[in-house]
Order: sequence, then C-alpha cells, then structure tokens
Amino acid sequence: MTRHPKKKEDEDPNVDDNTKDNPTGMPSQTEESRIKGGLDKLFWLRVGLGVLAGALSAIIGSGSTFSIESSRIGLGFGIMIILFIVSYAAAKSMRIPIAASEKKKLITTGYGSYFLMFIFCWILVNTLIHPDVGIATVR
Repeated sequence: MTRHPKKKEDEDPNVDDNTKDNPTGMPSQTEESRIKGGLDKLFWLRVGLGVLAGALSAIIGSGSTFSIESSRIGLGFGIMIILFIVSYAAAKSMRIPIAASEKKKLITTGYGSYFLMFIFCWILVNTLIHPDVGIATVR
C-alpha cells in the first residue's frame, strides 16, 4: 500500500491544531472578521452620509433666505454635526462586537473621510448651483 507523501502516520487524527487557548480579550478569527466587517460598513456609511450632508448643506444654504454668509456656514456645519450624530446612532444599532475598551472606534472610524467628503460635496454642489459667480469674478 502506498501512502501519500505529505501524510504522516505518527500524527493523531483526533488532535486539533486550533485548540490553543486565546489570550483573554483577544477575539477569535471569526469574531475579528465580524468586527472588521462592521467597521468597514460604518466607514462607508459615514462616507455616504458625508456626501449627503455636503449636498444638503449646499442646497438648503442656497435656497434659504439667509443674507448673512456666516449663517449659511453655521447651517452647513449644523447639518454636518446632526448627520454625524445619526451615523453614531446607526453604529450603535449595528451592534459591532468590539471590546468595551475600544468603544471609541465607533466615533473615530471614518470621521476624517466624513468631513472631507462633506467639504468636497458642499463646494461641488454649491459650484454647480451657482456657476456664474466664479466666472464673473475672474473676468
């Protein structure tokens, strides 16, 4: 009888290599992938809400009767803060299985991208709504 070249006969088939104890607090491989997947969803949710916040700020700010520029800026940043709080509530409802010591990840995940997408979309949509303002000042 020929045996497989990679198969060892002296190994006990009942011994499982994955039975090593994990250190306390360290997530298992499947739990780690669930955490990573949840944080990835949270990141992309924040990117999408940043786009929405920027577009809403430009549309509401240009359609409102605010004559003072600072009040439009306040309205835009108010919309940004409100939608960030909504994204935090959505993150809490996603029930991402992270340790109690790492709860700040629900706040810090994707906040830079959220802010940059907000600013980018606010400027882009405002420029698309008022294209003649920039051209008149250049000439």
